[in-house]
Amino acid sequence: MDRLFVYQGGNIAGIGSVEMGLKRLAMAILVASISMSAVAKEKPEWRSWPLGDRMVGFIGVYSPKLQTEAAVSDSNGNLGARISFEDTLGLSDNVSTPIAFIGWRISKRNYLQMNYFKLDRSATQDSTIDVAVTNPSPPPDFLTESITLPISAVFNIQSIDITYAFSPIFTKKHNLGLGIGLALQELEFGYQASENCDRPVVCDKFGAPRKADAVAPLPTFKLLYQYAINDKWLIETNVGYFALDLELDSKENIGGQIWNASAAVRWKAWDYFGFTAGYKFFDVDLDYDKRSLKATANYDYRGFFAGLNAHF
Repeated sequence: MDRLFVYQGGNIAGIGSVEMGLKRLAMAILVASISMSAVAKEKPEWRSWPLGDRMVGFIGVYSPKLQTEAAVSDSNGNLGARISFEDTLGLSDNVSTPIAFIGWRISKRNYLQMNYFKLDRSATQDSTIDVAVTNPSPPPDFLTESITLPISAVFNIQSIDITYAFSPIFTKKHNLGLGIGLALQELEFGYQASENCDRPVVCDKFGAPRKADAVAPLPTFKLLYQYAINDKWLIETNVGYFALDLELDSKENIGGQIWNASAAVRWKAWDYFGFTAGYKFFDVDLDYDKRSLKATANYDYRGFFAGLNAHF
């Protein structure tokens, strides 16, 4: 006889339920083990490498040394002299601003990243500016006269830099990426003399505000490199450059070039968090022409940054 059942009231049903429950539990454990094994096999090997983080985020402080020059046209569309916003107009040449970064490694060789920072500056001070005035005596010609006036100035920039990179080399120690990016530069800058102006020539040239507000989309070619000293310490560098002359429509034109580069050291202090410190360089030359408005700007920011990063 293969099996013997002994009936004692309802006990057989209870015994059968326990046996069935154990079988189901064993089956569930077996299925879970197989599933976990399959998932473990699906996780690519590079995810365990020091450079294999799927996501990296950073937030910190950037303290650059600033050099800013700009010129804006008058009401007649004539481009004025280039003026230093730090030396001539009194804007601070060393400020601190928040900076943020996020990177996503989509796959072993495909990577997306975005950088962001915003910097607002304004000042009012007595500034000496060279003004061209007409000599009334014949024959008429132009003279240059230095005028000292209280001048208010503002220069605001908001930068979003998005990059896609492909890694032809990606190993446990090295990652070399070639990418293309788009730097969106939103600028607002201008200057204006005091309303208390009693000299017609000066009033004509500086009494009315000269300002420009533009968004410049500047594509960049990128070279990225990472080196893993060990599981905890990484070195990261990137360089980007592009020059552009873009006609948005028949009455609006944007041209310029952009350089940006950075070098940093990242320390994975804990499983998911760490610290990053480095040096960032950012230089943009921009020309903007829209109807009667003409503007040119050059801003050079370079300095150290540091902050916290998350990685997983």
